[in-house]
Formats: sequence, structure tokens, C-alpha cells
Amino acid sequence: MAEPKRRIDTLVVHGLIVTLDENMTVLRDGAVAIDGPDIVAVGPTREIESQFDAATTLDAQDQLVMPGLINAHTHSPAVIFRGLTEDMRLEPWLQKSWRLEAKFVSAQNVRVGAQLAQAEMIRGGTTTALDMYWFPEVMAQVAQQTGFRLMTGPIWLGIPNAPDGIPMEERTARGREFLQQFRHDPLIVPVVQPHSTYTVSKELLQEAWALANEFGVWFNTHCSETTAEVEMVTKNAGASPPRYLDALGILSSHTVLAHCIHVPPDEIDLFAQRGITVAHCPISNLKLAAGIAPVVPMQRAGVPVTLGTDSAQSSNDLNLWNVLRVAPILQKNAYGDSTLLPAPDVVKMVTRDAARHLGLGDRIGSLVAGKRADLILLDLDALNAQPLYDVYAQLLYTLGRDNVSTVLINGKIVLRDRVLQTINEADLMGQARELAERIGAEAGES
Repeated sequence: MAEPKRRIDTLVVHGLIVTLDENMTVLRDGAVAIDGPDIVAVGPTREIESQFDAATTLDAQDQLVMPGLINAHTHSPAVIFRGLTEDMRLEPWLQKSWRLEAKFVSAQNVRVGAQLAQAEMIRGGTTTALDMYWFPEVMAQVAQQTGFRLMTGPIWLGIPNAPDGIPMEERTARGREFLQQFRHDPLIVPVVQPHSTYTVSKELLQEAWALANEFGVWFNTHCSETTAEVEMVTKNAGASPPRYLDALGILSSHTVLAHCIHVPPDEIDLFAQRGITVAHCPISNLKLAAGIAPVVPMQRAGVPVTLGTDSAQSSNDLNLWNVLRVAPILQKNAYGDSTLLPAPDVVKMVTRDAARHLGLGDRIGSLVAGKRADLILLDLDALNAQPLYDVYAQLLYTLGRDNVSTVLINGKIVLRDRVLQTINEADLMGQARELAERIGAEAGES
């Protein structure tokens, strides 16, 4: 007598399953069984269907199923300023950005920006983002509502009249409140986020680091993005940004440094020794003419490198597929070697490897039993998807957000057949247009 089938929530069947597991397993007619937030089994469709009966079955025929993408660096609510700070060098770009933020950033506007950004990322197959912006508690609340996995947390930025109204001397205490509030949330991953070595004082950098250690969370900051930044910090602190952070004891395996464009070989070696993770944002870096990060030397030294979009205010887009494509092409040309950054390795940089290097490797990044069900379905019944010979080359250089049809995060369907399930898109678009009209009318004075 056959064993009774186990009743579960969701079955994804008949898909081309790209698991990104340790063996890089690809199943040609595969299935994923999901119960609650968890993946409970992955295997051939016939085998999985013989074991499970689901309340919801998603037929993935002619679709590729893979882990959701992980955006390792963004300031996503700044999407409300998309297109307002164009064709500028980074330092004046920052000054104008901060003026805009001082005038227009509020809890309500961040709420609209976070909804808009998370909807955009979900539509593009991004299921997790490491996100630094004002009002992180609002961003977290939005993520809870949309079902988005968000790494965020308190920020420190030494500018007068900060948009969130928190006095600098109270930021650490308020940061502790955030970490306590969200430390056990299934979707929110708290992180500590001082902006940079040139915008945050030594004392507050140390306070932020102590707070991160107190709660055992990741520490995220910008580092060596421009030559002007390196010169300024070296002049004022007596050491380059990485050396300064190291002198403060801040470089560790729980540290994420965004950009790291202007780092010489000895600092790359330092990164490797300390075990830090670099978040590489090639499109933003190119658009702001900040330079090309030495990704290949960093990887050869053993430094983990992840990928991010940066802000839609700088890169104009939260489409991680574009970043995924540009990153290897840029390095191949920079070092004159077309064999660098092969496709499977780059796909891992926004899935399995990104999860591991951001402290989430036990939860997400690959489709294996026991991990959270963060996965995306991409339509292969499309002109740009055929012919299909090499799955990873197709993912890296051909497929993109227009192919994303369905998205699950933490076992919940948040996009189904290209329709958002947790966000009222029409209402959101109305709010976004109303806000944009107001900002556009007043931004010329900023």
C-alpha cells in the first residue's frame, strides 16, 4: 500500500530547476515542494508529486526556476528622486542629493519610495536587498507588508538637520531600539549602517561598531568610492578609509564595504585577512565616473565580492540583471581577458555566494530543503530565451526582469503571472505620480 502523500502549501512542478546548490544541480523536469516559509524537497517532478499534495500548484512548464536575486547595496527609497541629479561628479551629486533629502524626505515619502522600490525589485526577481536609507523602520514596515526580505537598520550621517529629526547624540540609542524591535522578524534582517568614514565621526563609527557587536549583526558602510574621498580621509584621519576603519577595529567578517574602487594591493590583502565582504556597484560607479573596482584582484586574494544596484538616484534603475551583465564584461575588458568571471560564478554572486557573505547562507541563496522558499520563475517561452544551450550564460547575458513571471519570498507568492499580489499597483502609481509632481515642481530650488 502506497504511503499517503504529505499535505503542503505549494508545489512548483515541471520547471527547469537551477538550484545553485553546492553541486550546481540543474533538473530538466524538476519540482520544488514548499510548506510554510520553507523548501521541504527538491527533485524530479514525478518523484515530488508522488510524495506531496499541495493547496497551490504552480505549473512551471517552459519556465526556469531559481533562487531569488540578492541586491547587496542600495538606497532604494531614493527612487523618488530618480532622474533629478544627472551628469554630475559624485561630490556635488552628494551635496545636491542631501539638499533634496533635507527638503523632501519624510516618513510618508519614504513609505511611498520603499513601496515603489520593493515593487520594482520584486518584478525584477530580486527577493532580498541590503538597503541603507532614512527611516529604516518605515522601510521595514513596508517590507513586512509587501513580503520582501530586507536587510536594513539604523544609519549615521553627519549632516545638519537630518531628515529623520534624530539628533546625532541619540542615534545609537535609537539604533538599539530598531535592532531590538526587528531582531527576530522572519523578513527583516537588522544591520548597522554608518554612511562612511568621511561623513561620520570616529566616536560614532565606534559606537555603531559596538552596537553591531552587541547584537551580532552585520556592519555596512561606504568605502573608497572616489579619489577625492580617499584624499580627504587620508588628510583628516591620517590613513586611507580601509586603514582608518582597521585602526578602529571595524574590519571583520561581519563588515560589508560598498564600492572599494580605489584600493591598492596591500589594502586588498588587508580585506582578505579581515574577511570583509565588498559590495560592487558597477553601473553606478560607471555613471558617476568613480572608476572601476578591482574585482578580479579582490577575488584572487580571497575577498568575497557581491553585486548591488546602488540607488536609483545614481544608477536610475533597481534592475539587478543589468548589474549582473555589466560586472563581468567590465572586468574582462579592464584586464584584457575574456575568460574572467565565468557565467556560473557571476550568477552565484547574486544568489548562493551573496547569501553566504551577507550572513544568510543558512536561509537563502539556493534551492535546497531546509532553506526559505525565496525563488523566482522566468519565462523561457520568449524570443530572447531561445535557443537555450547554456543555462548560466542565458541567465547572465540574455534573460532579465521582463522574463520574471512569478516570485515567492519566504514561501509566499508575491508576484504571480506578472501580477503583484501584496501591493496595489494602481494605488501606488497614483501616490508616486502625486509625489513626483510635488518634488518636480520644487526641486529646482534645491
